[in-house]
Parts: sequence; structure tokens; C-alpha cells
Amino acid sequence: MKKFILSALFIGGAAAAANAQANSVLVYGDLGIHTKKDASDNKTLGFNINPGIGYQFNKHWTLGVAGGFATNRTKPDGADDWTYTNRYNAGVFVRHTMPVGRIFALFTQVEAGYMGQTAGVTDGASVNANGFYARLTPAVGVHVIDGFALNFGFGGIEFNTLKVSGASSATTSFDLTWGTQFNIGVSKNIMCGRHHKRHHGHMMNHGSKLDKQEIEEDRQETDEE
Repeated sequence: MKKFILSALFIGGAAAAANAQANSVLVYGDLGIHTKKDASDNKTLGFNINPGIGYQFNKHWTLGVAGGFATNRTKPDGADDWTYTNRYNAGVFVRHTMPVGRIFALFTQVEAGYMGQTAGVTDGASVNANGFYARLTPAVGVHVIDGFALNFGFGGIEFNTLKVSGASSATTSFDLTWGTQFNIGVSKNIMCGRHHKRHHGHMMNHGSKLDKQEIEEDRQETDEE
């Protein structure tokens, strides 16, 4: 049996998740891969990707759009085709970030939107379904160096409803995964303005002699935000 799981946030633009900045753009995402082959030579394959982009109005609030695609496939020993379920979604999100000192931040993201699903057999028939999803995801951001931040997620809450084409009623599900899932990723602050670059430069110079005028300018700009 072989199992490999990868989870990583895409390199972000204009602000690190651990240090959200006003009037900037946040790009994020997660990526996962899972493969398994048991003693009977049955195979399982899973893949998911969930990118998003948002506008950060201030150091606390971000509003944007998000999407995702996931596939789960199984192939019994001796079978020619894979049985699969593909799921895709597109929606909007709002994220609240709460800095904890200069290095850490807690953030919670609420996301909701459209969800679709296709299930079937490769080179065979398939069934489509459409519905709605909503999820709440808390996480921790840790600023590392030069705009880079590590991001740690520990699960969340998710609600889904799906109605198969032609069916009279929908199927609903509720999942609480807090503490049962773990994701780790990285984000990067790029395309920064003068204030953003100076802000991150200061963060990486703890204990060094900083220009007093620049520090005072940062303080005044932060107060205006």
C-alpha cells in the first residue's frame, strides 16, 4: 500500500495571510493528492485543488471569490475502467484576520456558493448533480521571512446539498472536521507598495537599529487604516 498526501497553499499576491495589509490582493489555494494500492491490487486515487483570490480592505477583512475541483477514483483488480466522482464548486468568501503580535495571526474564512458533481465510470455512463455548499474554516498564519508565511489549518465545518438530475429531492450532509484534518501551506507577499515593503522589512529586523522617521511614518499610516 502506498499513500501520499500533499497539502500546500499557493504563493499569494500582495499580502501574506499572517499579515493582511489594506488595499491589497490576496491569492491563496490548497492542493491535495492521495494514492493507495491495497494487498488485493485495488487502486484508489484522489486529487483536489481549491484556489481563491480576494481584495483586502484593511488588515482584518478580505472579500473575494473561490473555486475548487476534486476527483476520487477507484479501480478494482482486473477492471478496465475507473469508477469516479468529480466535484467542482465556485463561490464567494469573506475572511477575518486577527494579528497576534508581529509574527502570528488567526484567521477565519466563511465561503458559500454553487457546487456540482458528476459520478460514473470512465468510458461509460455518468450521473450529474447540482447544489449548494457553505463552509467555515479557521486557521493560523505564521510570518517567516520577507513576506513569506506558513499557514496551518485544523479542519472546519461544512454543509452541502446536492440534487441528482431528475430526482425529486436533494441529499444534504453536514461535516465537522475540527481537529481531524491538518493542512500546511505557504503564502507570499509580492507586488507590495512602499508601506508594505517597509512593513515586512521591519518585521525581519527585530533588535536592529531602524530609521526612526520610517517607523513613525508606518505608525501614522497604520493609524489612518
